[in-house]
Amino acid sequence: MPARPVAVTPSFDCKKAEGQVEQLVCKDTTLARLDRETTRLYGLALDARSLPTAQKKTLLAEQRGWVKGRNDCAQADDAPNCIATTYLRRIYDLRHGYAGARTQDDRGISRGPFNIRCGGVDAVIAGTFVQTDPGYAYLRWLDQQVVLRQTPAASGARYAATLKDGEALFWDKGPDALLTLPGKPDMQCRVEMAAH
Repeated sequence: MPARPVAVTPSFDCKKAEGQVEQLVCKDTTLARLDRETTRLYGLALDARSLPTAQKKTLLAEQRGWVKGRNDCAQADDAPNCIATTYLRRIYDLRHGYAGARTQDDRGISRGPFNIRCGGVDAVIAGTFVQTDPGYAYLRWLDQQVVLRQTPAASGARYAATLKDGEALFWDKGPDALLTLPGKPDMQCRVEMAAH
């Protein structure tokens, strides 16, 4: 007899889910996994001994603001996509801004931040990767950000997104990657763990 898939639940009790967004998170395995990872990273960041009191207060305020922003996704045309993007942005912010959130990676589903250097981009791209089904890449540079979903690939990890001005692609093959942005030629990139 095949094993039953294990149900993934969010970090909160679905019987007490408040509002449309929490109800959607309870019904969607990917959103539930993103919720659990965000909560895990937030807890690690908050519990870090090296985090000064002022930064803890900032982190608490950021989290309250983030929850409000996540809950505002109830008004979005595509609420599940809005919720996923909000979680991915928060995962990026926690991993990028708080050293404590980068500990115990063996217990989580996110990695990063990574520095991605591409010929043709006049800034270092910061990236975080989340292993859900499908997986995600969250890339940020200057005033731009893009969320890409993992798609099937013969080798490496391929992520794609349809943006308002065209298709974007990030194809990661170990330390080497290919980045395609709308209206620009393919760019060869180098991926390295960020030093924090």
